[in-house]
Amino acid sequence: MKILDVLRDKRSECLSVMTSMTLSEYKEIASCSFEKGGNIDGQRDVIRKSAVASKIRKRMHDDFISGAVFPPVVLGLLVNTDMFSESTCDEDVAKVISSTKKDNVSIIDGMQRSNVYFTNFERCKDQVIRVEFWIAQKSIRLLYRMLVLNTGQVPWNTRRQVEVVFKNIATSITELILHAHPEWKDKITLMGVDDKQRRTQAGKYQQSTVIEMYMGFNTRNSKVDVSEELANEFQRFDMMEAIDKEENFRLFVRVLQCLISLDFAFSECKEIVDDGQFKEGKDIFSSVPACLGFVVSCAEYILGKNPVERTTEQKQEKCKKLEERVQDIMQFISEKETPLALAMLNEIIEGLSKARIGDEMRRTFKNAFSEMIKYDNLNELPSFESFWRE
Repeated sequence: MKILDVLRDKRSECLSVMTSMTLSEYKEIASCSFEKGGNIDGQRDVIRKSAVASKIRKRMHDDFISGAVFPPVVLGLLVNTDMFSESTCDEDVAKVISSTKKDNVSIIDGMQRSNVYFTNFERCKDQVIRVEFWIAQKSIRLLYRMLVLNTGQVPWNTRRQVEVVFKNIATSITELILHAHPEWKDKITLMGVDDKQRRTQAGKYQQSTVIEMYMGFNTRNSKVDVSEELANEFQRFDMMEAIDKEENFRLFVRVLQCLISLDFAFSECKEIVDDGQFKEGKDIFSSVPACLGFVVSCAEYILGKNPVERTTEQKQEKCKKLEERVQDIMQFISEKETPLALAMLNEIIEGLSKARIGDEMRRTFKNAFSEMIKYDNLNELPSFESFWRE
């Protein structure tokens, strides 16, 4: 391996190291990561099903065998504090690279090129390739490099970006919920973009939807611009390591537990209709606008309307009252014959403006759940019909 250049990225506190090496040296460093799909959350594996990708890959194979030089593969190295010094001399950097454990190496950019390299390894093992190393102390720096600084790739959709950037939050949410409700262990699933699953029952939610709800809770706004919020997170990505310690995060988890409890109560209700988007209870929180509407209505109940700033004691008290109200709603559902008024809900949704149907649905559910939470005598009502009309 020959080190060509070393630069310190002051923005993300990483070292960028440009090298050249033989394919044999590269395989020694990166083969373990390649077998693990890149060894970094969110990385796309080798594209195999696309006809266009197959044609491009064949051309890459032919070119590489003929001696072509590809753009550098980018490897991320996660190192400890002792190894990460201010020094950028070639000798020290080479020592860091050689002593990094294989489990701490990830392929940030170059899964398709690595596939070409390893497929043609036996005939090209002595061929020289370019490899760039990004050396960091924290994995979030490598995610930042993968998402923001990569070039020449098909852009990721917003859902995939949200799931990768907020991976730690989704994990923390799951852990806290299961700690509070261990009986939900086999009932709760947060599905990722690569899971290829559809929601078929209560308790299953897309990770990106849960994160969108978290954004809505913090902004107290059911109309969340996910792309803008994602861009903001790139600007302040240091906060992502501490965000799960914030008071509002704990409150959000309790609100999400309320939503899950209602989701199970809705799904157990025997009320079924033949037509419309919401044919049975489990369909309500299959709708992202319904999820957002509920969470934002709870945010306003606990935190107050923007720009109100309540004390910790006030927020805790309101959250406790919310949890009691949700228990009342669940009791109401269990005692009524057709509590959900699904026919009326479908009629109202059908009558909304189709031009901005998502916004209209979020507004409808937010208003409905706000009134439902505030109403102090549910037993005098036959169903949710009056709430859907709000």
